[in-house]
Amino acid sequence: MNYRPLGLKPSKALQGFINYKSAEGLSPRTIDSYERNIKLWLTYQEDIDLSEITSRDLRDYLNYLRTEYTPRRLSGKNDKPLSPKTIHNHWISLCAFFSWVCMEFEIPNPMKKVPAPKFKEPPVEPFTKDEVWELLKACDFKEEAKTDVRRRFSMRRPTAKRDTRIKSSGAWQACDTLRLTRRWERTPGA
Repeated sequence: MNYRPLGLKPSKALQGFINYKSAEGLSPRTIDSYERNIKLWLTYQEDIDLSEITSRDLRDYLNYLRTEYTPRRLSGKNDKPLSPKTIHNHWISLCAFFSWVCMEFEIPNPMKKVPAPKFKEPPVEPFTKDEVWELLKACDFKEEAKTDVRRRFSMRRPTAKRDTRIKSSGAWQACDTLRLTRRWERTPGA
């Protein structure tokens, strides 16, 4: 059964798509990103019938983003082109939109023939040992981690009681478990 009215324009379908994604329970940021990316595509693409949009039109749009589009950034650095990850995000938005259009109106999905833009994830550099110690020392500057709390941790009590006092003191949130463990090991009389 085909629900597609004749002459369905992308600009009209966009609101239905946004409502559908909201009902799915996606985060407001994701929905906002979808809407912003598809509206940008609509400024590039003529508002023609959805069934007339081809894979070539969509590939041309992604190429336009890569080569000719001038971004409007809040920082004012508009001379730099879009990153490959941002172009990939646009591709994801278009895939979601056209998947919904195909499911809802039973028309062929033009995004199936549009390959995903490639991008590299930047490597995440781990903290050095010195950086970890600096982070742990930063806990000492918090009010909850001063000497009276240290004294509570080093009390000669069974471990279960000591753990309960640590958790109830509020210092549990101030410093991480590693720091508290090391403090127990170094405190004389613990």
